[in-house]
Amino acid sequence: MAHTAPTVFSEPAHRVARWVLPVVLGVVYGNWVAVNRRHGGPITGADVASGVWSALAFTALCIAVVQVLRRLRRDLHALHALLRAVFAGVALGFLYSQTGDDIRPVVITALLVTAALFLLLFYRFHTRADA
Repeated sequence: MAHTAPTVFSEPAHRVARWVLPVVLGVVYGNWVAVNRRHGGPITGADVASGVWSALAFTALCIAVVQVLRRLRRDLHALHALLRAVFAGVALGFLYSQTGDDIRPVVITALLVTAALFLLLFYRFHTRADA
């Protein structure tokens, strides 16, 4: 008999969360991008537009990644971990790049976060795999 985690929410709740969570994360991300572009100055239309476009792009990519992950075989732990880590690393790198800092620390930070998150997720998926 296989041990499965208890289901706390119903299937309709999970279905709604699959769409609501990326939208909420996208709004937060877009706001964060706009704030980073302001550099503490006044709010401009360009900052707001950048935030809105970033929110839309983040939401669309997040939904796309979730849909791709749902269609992948569960035993492909490395691919699951890699897709999630790359998405997070690219999102963080873009967010960091909006601060106006030099590109080298942006790339190094994004790569380090991507690598660390990949290792963490791969370990988690691999150790929780069904026997």
